[in-house]
Order: sequence, then structure tokens, then C-alpha cells
Amino acid sequence: MDTDSYIAFLTISTLLVIADAAIITISGRHYLANRGTSIAASWLTTTLFVLIVLGLVALISTVDVPVDGQLQQLVTKLGIVLLLLALAHAITMRVLASYRGEERQEQLADQMAEEHTERDRNHRPSVMQSIERSEPYSTS
Repeated sequence: MDTDSYIAFLTISTLLVIADAAIITISGRHYLANRGTSIAASWLTTTLFVLIVLGLVALISTVDVPVDGQLQQLVTKLGIVLLLLALAHAITMRVLASYRGEERQEQLADQMAEEHTERDRNHRPSVMQSIERSEPYSTS
């Protein structure tokens, strides 16, 4: 692979990674309900995604692909990058889905605790009249 093809490969691959990272970041925020912890989780996940995929791009750039011609080698390497990018994207979406599941469980637990507290606040113990006497029932 000559220098121009090598630079073209790195440029195209890096732009693809950046575009996919932007999609993951924007979609991840909406997917995770745009709360403070969700934004942090989205950023951390996207950062990990970018570092892993750029590392794979760097490794792929040094591999000699047994095909004829510079253009075929460039296309083959870009194909490998696209496949790995798709795999990394799927794994990242799975991670975001697990964050979302944890977030929903926390919301449900908070909602149930709030309802329980509200019910306890509004619930007054009732006193039954004694059958034998016309006074409130006592346990003694």
C-alpha cells in the first residue's frame, strides 16, 4: 500500500469512526432518557467505542492483505473496518441497553418506594368498636 492509499485509508476510517461515535452519542442520550447519569454513561461508552475501533483501524492499517492492486487492498481494508465497526456498534448498543435496563429498574424502585411512603402517610389506623362493650377495642 503506497503512502497516498495509506493516508486515504486512515482518513476514511477515522471519519467513519467519528460519524458512528456521533450517532451513538446523540442516540444514546435520547435512548437513556437524557438524565445526568445517562449522559455520563453515554459519553463513557462512546469514548470506549472510539478508542477500541481506532485501535483496530491502526492494526488493520499494518496488515498486508493478499489482493492485487492498491485500490483492491484499500477497498478490502475498508470492508474489514466497516465489518468491525458494525460489530463494535452492536456491542455498544447492547451496553447502552443494559444501562437503560438498570435505569428503568431504579426508576421503578423509586416509584414504588414513593407510593409506599405516600400510602403510609395517608393511612390512619382504624379502631374497631368492641362487640361486648361500646368502647374502642383494646388488646388487653
